[in-house]
Amino acid sequence: MVILGGSLHHPGGLEAFCERAAVAVSRHAPGWTAEWWPTNSAYFSWRRLGGVRTAWRRVSRAQGIDIVWLQWSTLLDLLFLLLVRSRGVPVMVTPHLGAASRLQRSPILRRLSLVLLGRADRLALLFDEQDREIALPATLPRRSVGSFLPEGTFAAAAPAAQGGPLRLIHAGRFSREKGTFRTIALCAALRERGIPFSVRIVGRGDPEMMTALTQAIRAAGLDPALILSDWMDEAALRQALIEADLLVHLSQLDSFPLIVLEAIAAGTLPIVAPMAGAVAMVRRYDGLVAQDSDIVAAADWIGAQDRAPLRQRGAEAAARVRADYRWDTIVAAVQSAAEATLSSARSGRPT
Repeated sequence: MVILGGSLHHPGGLEAFCERAAVAVSRHAPGWTAEWWPTNSAYFSWRRLGGVRTAWRRVSRAQGIDIVWLQWSTLLDLLFLLLVRSRGVPVMVTPHLGAASRLQRSPILRRLSLVLLGRADRLALLFDEQDREIALPATLPRRSVGSFLPEGTFAAAAPAAQGGPLRLIHAGRFSREKGTFRTIALCAALRERGIPFSVRIVGRGDPEMMTALTQAIRAAGLDPALILSDWMDEAALRQALIEADLLVHLSQLDSFPLIVLEAIAAGTLPIVAPMAGAVAMVRRYDGLVAQDSDIVAAADWIGAQDRAPLRQRGAEAAARVRADYRWDTIVAAVQSAAEATLSSARSGRPT
C-alpha cells in the first residue's frame, strides 16, 4: 500500500496522519506493508513545482503497488488520483478538508472535485458524518476508518488537577481561519471577566502572520499571561496538552482536527467551532462547541467551570478516546476497506 498525500515543506496534522498510518498498517495489518509518499501539493506555487514534479515522477514510475490510499486535501491531489488510475492501480480516498475549504465553497471547484473523485474506487472517511459535510460522489462505496493518534498517547494516563490559574492551549498553523486570533480574543474576554488563566500558543506562521499575531497579543495586553512557542515535536506537544486544562481550537477550516483528538486523549477538553468533525468529537467525548465561534459564550462557559471536575471529565474522556482509537482497531478498519477495494477492482464491480 502507498499512502499518498501531504507535504514535507508544510508539516501538520495531515502529515502526522500519513506518517503514523504507514507505521501502523505495516505493524498491525497481517500481510500488508505501507509506505508514505508525499505529493507536496500544499500551498502550491511555481517555486514549489519541483517538489510536485518529483512526486509525480515517483508515482509514474512505480511498480508493484497493490493499492494507493490517497489523502485528499488539494486539487492537485486529485490529479494524482487520475495518474494512479491511468496506471490501473485501485485507489481509496480519505478527504482531509471541510465545508469551508475553497474546493467546497467554489461551485466550479466543487463540481470539478466531484468529477475527479468519481474515478476513485472507494472512500475511507475519517468520521461517520463526513459525507454530510462535503460533496462526495454518491455512487462510491465508503466506510469510516478513523484517524491515528500519536503512539505515545497510549502510554500515560491524564494527570490530576494541579493548582494555579486555568491553563489554556492553542496549537496549529497560525492563521485567522485556523482560529489563532479568536484564541487571543477569547483570552481578552477572560481577562475582562477577571478569570485567572495562563495560555500557551504553539505553532508557526509566515513573517507577516507572526508580526500580526505579536501585535494582537500586545494590543490585548496578554503578554504576562501568554507563552508563544514554536512548533513542538510529538512528545513535547503531548506533554503540553497534558499540562493544559482546555484546548482552544476555533478553526473554521479543519474537517477532523487531529489536535482536538490528541487533546482529548491527553485529558484536555476542547472548545471548538461548529465544524462537523470537531462537533462529532465533542458530542462523543466532551467539551464545548462554540456556535458561530461565539467568544462571549465560550468565555461564559469557561467562567462557569470548576477545575477539579473539569479535569475529572477530561480523564474520563481520555480513557474513552484511547480505547476507540487504538492503532490495531483503526488498522482493522483500514485493512477491511483496502481489501474490499481490491476485491471490487478485480471483479469489476463495487462492493
